[in-house]
Amino acid sequence: MKKLKIILASLLLLTFMGCDKEDAPINTVYDNINGQTGVGFSVQNRSVIVPEEGITVTVSVQVTTISTSARTFNVSVDPSSTGNSQDYNLGSVTIPAGSYEGSFTVTFGNFDNLPELVNQTLVVNLDLPDGTAVVGSETVTFTYLKKIICNDVMLVINGDTFGSETTFEITDASGTVVQSGGPFTDISGGASYSFNFNLPDGCYTFTIFDSFGDGLFDGSVTGNYALTCSLITHASGSGNFGSSETTDFCINQ
Repeated sequence: MKKLKIILASLLLLTFMGCDKEDAPINTVYDNINGQTGVGFSVQNRSVIVPEEGITVTVSVQVTTISTSARTFNVSVDPSSTGNSQDYNLGSVTIPAGSYEGSFTVTFGNFDNLPELVNQTLVVNLDLPDGTAVVGSETVTFTYLKKIICNDVMLVINGDTFGSETTFEITDASGTVVQSGGPFTDISGGASYSFNFNLPDGCYTFTIFDSFGDGLFDGSVTGNYALTCSLITHASGSGNFGSSETTDFCINQ
């Protein structure tokens, strides 16, 4: 019996020592001061519209440890990027002192040389020193597009049978009517009407009216409308919107 007690005591001691050895590295990893540092972007993708004056985009970066001094980490452009290197300027990943969160900035410009209506990509990788883990995303992809400058607006109205009930107007920021149209002709099954006009830069209000109060719907035919400029849709709608439907929009703002 005495030998059995000695054996059991030895086993318990070994088990206790074994637990200590397993816990030590875990405590070290999750030590927010002396543990392993993990760094990563908080997002994987950002969409950017590049205006004529350029734009600076900020992505937040997270880190698992804290430091009494500011830290910086390098980044690199991935070969899979499709954009021109002249389109952007990269900053570095900066973590302020005493913080678990930092930032990374990219400035997009080169407006005149950006292709029209073509999405470009900039893929940025974190270049982390040895011993640094990834927390979050190691890569962030910016999809950027040149802002569309468009003043030539098209309005298409596909009416219902009772075109005589339909009118529209566009007013500027001061409330002045700058474009209007209708009423149209009653045609069984409806008809399509299109208008083209140039609007100076600024903000406007588009309103479509139906005097009967059932919008572009006559009980069998469902009409629709769209106010567009290149790929931009400023206003659209269909069916029974009642007596009127109003949409605010801006040109090149």
